[in-house]
Amino acid sequence: MDNKTETNFEDFINKGKISSRGKWIAAAVVFVFFVALILVSIDWVLGALVHTRKEVKVPDITQKPVTAALNALAGANLALKQAGVEFAEGVPPGSVLRQIPSAGSTVREGRVVRVWISQGDEMVFVPAVEGLELRAAQLAIRQAGLQVDKVENAFSLTVDKGLIISQKPKADSMLTRGEKVSLTLSNGQPPASVILVPDFRNKKLAEATLWASQQNINLTVKEDSKSPFPYGTIASQTPGADSEVAPNAALEVVVSRRPAGEDEKTYHLHYELPQGKKPMRIRVVISDDNGEREVINESKQPGSKVDLEIPYNGAATFRILSDGILVREREIQ
Repeated sequence: MDNKTETNFEDFINKGKISSRGKWIAAAVVFVFFVALILVSIDWVLGALVHTRKEVKVPDITQKPVTAALNALAGANLALKQAGVEFAEGVPPGSVLRQIPSAGSTVREGRVVRVWISQGDEMVFVPAVEGLELRAAQLAIRQAGLQVDKVENAFSLTVDKGLIISQKPKADSMLTRGEKVSLTLSNGQPPASVILVPDFRNKKLAEATLWASQQNINLTVKEDSKSPFPYGTIASQTPGADSEVAPNAALEVVVSRRPAGEDEKTYHLHYELPQGKKPMRIRVVISDDNGEREVINESKQPGSKVDLEIPYNGAATFRILSDGILVREREIQ
């Protein structure tokens, strides 16, 4: 075979290879063209659909319940999405607090309106400040998210000068954040010209009768046949301990007249509070054959004493809790 024939055969083979590669390139170009055409078509169709939607004004849905807000948006062919929840003073829980886009904005139908839902007013617990110095009490109230209202001064038979005698509302009450707490500050022991009512609770009627006679106070006695205290014990009084009264004023006491059962016994409970800077809320609970009942639940000063005569039936368990913590438990047969 001569050189010319060999050359032509090689050219034929190379031409075939070139033609095959060209076909693949051409096919790829066509594929890319069609993909681009499809994408452009989709974009055009979507754009046409969007731009054919009507423009509407976003209604004002703030302060409205969620159901009312949904109805208002549905009327404008808009959707709602919750973006968050927040506490808000004066806005009822479950109502729209704010919205994006804002009311009056012009948008196209189908737009999603994001909303923040109100949780209502934030509620906080009133701290226990009885027995604290004024500055410490004010700080505790502010840290709880509340404000100190007025501070009144009064004499006290039991609370040292410069310490808080009482607070209003009482500790552990619930208030809206920002509300006010009133305080009464002790001026110490009263002078001879000032008459303060002692604390007669859990004491015998004879003690209150003697004091009322000496101070020229009109004593009224009421009876309670369902009282948890022993027969003849004062369960409550009006006005309360440390209240200032004038001669001929009225003092009302409620005395236990609960009939004693055949198997009833009496337990003398004595507990001394540890020393400290803060008052403690003391609860005394008894469980016996008559069930569980609370005998006392009140704030006590550090170092003060609890002395109670508690009636019980059958086997009984006495529990003393200080600020919710069990500090003493005793079983009595």
